[in-house]
Amino acid sequence: MARWLWDNLRTFSLALLLAVLVWVVAVNEENPIQERVYPQPVPVQVRNLAPDLLLMGNPSLQTSVTIRAPQLVWNTLTLDRIHVTADLKQVGAGTYAVPLVAVLDLPTARVTRVNPASLTLTIEKRATREMPVRLEQNGDVARGYEAGPATLIPYTTTLSGPASLVDSVSEIRASVSLGGLKDSYNDTVSLTPVDSAGRTVAGVDLQPPSIHVQVPITQKQGFRDVTVSPVITGQVASGYRLTNITVSPAVVTVSSADPAQVSKLPGYIQTQPIDISGWNSDRTVRLMLILPPSITLEGDQAVFVQVSITPIEYSLTVPRPLELQGLGEGLDAIASPDKVDVLLSGPLPALNELQQGDVRVYLDLTKLGEGTYQLTPQVNLVPTELSVEKVLTSPIEVTIRLKPTETPTLTPTTTLTPTVTLTPTRTKKP
Repeated sequence: MARWLWDNLRTFSLALLLAVLVWVVAVNEENPIQERVYPQPVPVQVRNLAPDLLLMGNPSLQTSVTIRAPQLVWNTLTLDRIHVTADLKQVGAGTYAVPLVAVLDLPTARVTRVNPASLTLTIEKRATREMPVRLEQNGDVARGYEAGPATLIPYTTTLSGPASLVDSVSEIRASVSLGGLKDSYNDTVSLTPVDSAGRTVAGVDLQPPSIHVQVPITQKQGFRDVTVSPVITGQVASGYRLTNITVSPAVVTVSSADPAQVSKLPGYIQTQPIDISGWNSDRTVRLMLILPPSITLEGDQAVFVQVSITPIEYSLTVPRPLELQGLGEGLDAIASPDKVDVLLSGPLPALNELQQGDVRVYLDLTKLGEGTYQLTPQVNLVPTELSVEKVLTSPIEVTIRLKPTETPTLTPTTTLTPTVTLTPTRTKKP
């Protein structure tokens, strides 16, 4: 028996090998191996970069990978199963071509190619440096005012970043605009690192990135701010009213070689008079200021005065019949009531000129069938300066019904009966 088995061992082995080959071929036909490029760029993870080093520039940290895997694996393969790394362990400052290593966490698939296979990376030492802040003041304060010494809180900041960029920073600037200010400046200001040519240095981190700036602004000796008081005479046109008077500027600065003269001012100065008699609309006029002797006005010697005038609002109640619109064919409608009073408001001249056809009140019966409805009347008002305050009767009850069918009227006809007249006949006696 043992001899028989030994003699047939080669046959059995060959049969088993053929069976395995047949199984492999069958499996490959159903789930063939495919090698192709993954359709999305794969991100590259940089590892083991020393804490005192920085990656410079903005390198493209991605690559393309070719994968060999069965078809069923390709059907379920996602980007998070592919890992590409660039190892910077024991790398110092400089520029390097760092090889990329790609792995899959799938036992039945493998990466056959990475393109590009390496990334050129520039690495620099991280540098830290503390620098004072220089305040740059732009613009002049208002005439008659002066700016005092500025206070910076804090007055230094710490730079950090690549050594080449940190070394290129010549100063840290904080810029403020004081143009036309009369009150002290008090605000938070962002900091900007610049090089020796005044260009902003990007890629440097500042801590803190901003500071608080205080600049005291005070009025000079012999100067004073006073209010402008417009002098108005006359009355606007009948039916109109004065609603507002605006002066620009409302406050002006005056000065004198004798500070005592400035102190004696009552706190305001007047404009030359303006007569508004008969005005019925807004107007803006330029008026000169009346200054006491030895007093000088800083800036323009005149101000602009805007006079706002509006019509006086009146009200009027007008009766109007109700118009029915959109009634369907074959229907009748009855509104109760069929007349309403409309309360209007607006300028008196417009109310006095109102015509009968300027106000129409109607009910929209579109798409309404038989029944009783409570409808809100609508008003068509022509004068645009008038407004509808209210329709005094609302809603309106409307009854819609079918028109009555007309019954034909029969006209009696007269039948003429012929009349026969008999004439007696005489018989002759023989």
